[in-house]
Amino acid sequence: MSTNGKNYPMSRLSRQEYLAVMRKKYRRLKKSQKKDRSQLLDNVVDITGYHRTYAAVLLRSPPSRRRVRKPRAARYSVETKQTVLLLWHAASDICAERFQPFIPELLDKLVACGELTVTAETYSQLRQISLATVKRIVSHEKRRSIIRIGGTTKPGSLLKRQISVRYGRWDETSPGWCETDTVAHCGETLAGTFIYSLNLTDVATSWSEQVAIMGKGERAAVTGLDSARKRLPFKLLGIDSDNGSEFINWHMARYAKKNKLTFTRSRPYRKNDQAHVEQKNWTAIRQLVGYQRMDTVKQLELLNDLYQNEWRLYLNFFQPTMKVRETTKDQKTGKKTKRYFQAQTPYQRLMSQPSVSEQQKAMLQSQYDSLNPLQLQRDIQRKLHKLESTFGKIVK
Repeated sequence: MSTNGKNYPMSRLSRQEYLAVMRKKYRRLKKSQKKDRSQLLDNVVDITGYHRTYAAVLLRSPPSRRRVRKPRAARYSVETKQTVLLLWHAASDICAERFQPFIPELLDKLVACGELTVTAETYSQLRQISLATVKRIVSHEKRRSIIRIGGTTKPGSLLKRQISVRYGRWDETSPGWCETDTVAHCGETLAGTFIYSLNLTDVATSWSEQVAIMGKGERAAVTGLDSARKRLPFKLLGIDSDNGSEFINWHMARYAKKNKLTFTRSRPYRKNDQAHVEQKNWTAIRQLVGYQRMDTVKQLELLNDLYQNEWRLYLNFFQPTMKVRETTKDQKTGKKTKRYFQAQTPYQRLMSQPSVSEQQKAMLQSQYDSLNPLQLQRDIQRKLHKLESTFGKIVK
């Protein structure tokens, strides 16, 4: 030990024993014997290296003993924690806030599919595990790094005055009102023709469909949107796009009029006007295929095969999303606080919609019963590896 430039080789235990002896001597000295008390205090300071005030406190009274708390017994077993991680990976490593409410349903699904076997104790623990515990369990897992590129939206000047601008929060609570956008698979350069993913996201339920198109010409965008519309389990009522030329054109306007769709657009350079589809651009496309350049017909076919089959099923039936319930603002600090509804999958939200017919709900239920999320994951990885073989490792 070194204090004030002096070396004090005494261990902590030795100092405590020394102080116990000196404390008794200090107490035997009367208050009138100030010189003797002061001399004893000087000796203690020299030997222990403590500050004089602190040494005086220790001599007058022993230090309070801190209560040593026994470690709390573990509430959740190792099997439970391992199962939480398995379920978390089956849900594509989503955040704990989205994952925790989905644990009971995902657990029942994997058990029914024969993918998972757990004891009665583990089953009971998993159905009542808290959000905080789930966060602690998954917090040490590594997250993937990402690469970002600039935007590729080229403004469309035609028809802007004919297409209404929509912004602010959506009031629609029934499915059918969708935001749409395109995501570029250009790699590090915008030169030449390459593949885009057209994304269509329902505002009320978060149900989304993705379609790969070659380039983002007017006809290609209309064809992709029509393909996504036909796969929706509900009637498309309206579309809201950005100001890109692939949407703001006569072909899209005629398509919307022919199919009796309400066609609106967001404000230029205001991504928050399309928050629903922008969020899906990341979770449904970038996290899946990354930022690698794709520009061949074979890659287009492989990507569409994935979008139209396993990916749309896994994304809409087994990926919970969160929706804002209310936003409050502190008048003093100006800080905004958001409160969310409990996370649900698009399938769960659709099943609770009164506007969806019982026949359609029965079809969705039958489809859900036939699905195995882990098998879908394996099929998705197999197709991604096949896509990866066309250009090397996917950049994520």
